[in-house]
Amino acid sequence: MAKRFKCEVGFGDSLLFLLGWTLLIIITFGLASPFFIFSLIKFMINKTVLIEE
Repeated sequence: MAKRFKCEVGFGDSLLFLLGWTLLIIITFGLASPFFIFSLIKFMINKTVLIEE
Protein backbone atom coordinates (compact mmCIF):
# COMPACT_ATOMS: atom_id res chain seq x y z
CA MET A 1 0.00 0.00 0.00
CA ALA A 2 1.32 3.37 -0.96
CA LYS A 3 0.81 6.31 1.32
CA ARG A 4 1.20 9.95 0.45
CA PHE A 5 0.41 13.34 1.88
CA LYS A 6 -2.01 15.79 0.29
CA CYS A 7 -2.39 19.39 1.37
CA GLU A 8 -6.00 20.51 1.01
CA VAL A 9 -5.65 24.30 1.21
CA GLY A 10 -8.17 26.27 -0.78
CA PHE A 11 -7.63 29.66 -2.34
CA GLY A 12 -9.99 31.36 0.10
CA ASP A 13 -8.29 29.81 3.14
CA SER A 14 -4.84 30.88 2.05
CA LEU A 15 -6.01 34.36 1.06
CA LEU A 16 -7.64 34.99 4.45
CA PHE A 17 -4.59 33.64 6.23
CA LEU A 18 -2.21 35.91 4.32
CA LEU A 19 -4.44 38.97 4.63
CA GLY A 20 -4.80 38.44 8.36
CA TRP A 21 -1.09 38.09 8.92
CA THR A 22 -0.29 41.05 6.66
CA LEU A 23 -2.65 43.21 8.67
CA LEU A 24 -1.17 41.94 11.94
CA ILE A 25 2.39 42.65 10.77
CA ILE A 26 1.43 46.18 9.70
CA ILE A 27 -0.37 46.93 12.98
CA THR A 28 2.53 45.67 15.12
CA PHE A 29 5.17 47.41 12.96
CA GLY A 30 6.78 44.09 12.05
CA LEU A 31 6.95 42.58 15.54
CA ALA A 32 4.66 39.72 14.49
CA SER A 33 6.80 38.76 11.48
CA PRO A 34 9.02 36.18 13.28
CA PHE A 35 5.86 34.30 14.33
CA PHE A 36 4.47 34.23 10.78
CA ILE A 37 6.67 31.30 9.70
CA PHE A 38 5.64 29.15 12.67
CA SER A 39 2.00 29.97 12.09
CA LEU A 40 2.33 29.15 8.37
CA ILE A 41 3.88 25.76 9.15
CA LYS A 42 1.10 25.00 11.64
CA PHE A 43 -1.55 26.08 9.10
CA MET A 44 -0.12 23.80 6.40
CA ILE A 45 0.24 20.81 8.75
CA ASN A 46 -3.36 21.18 9.95
CA LYS A 47 -4.62 21.15 6.33
CA THR A 48 -2.57 18.07 5.33
CA VAL A 49 -4.08 14.59 5.18
CA LEU A 50 -2.57 11.14 4.68
CA ILE A 51 -3.96 9.23 1.71
CA GLU A 52 -3.63 5.45 1.52
CA GLU A 53 -3.84 3.93 -1.93
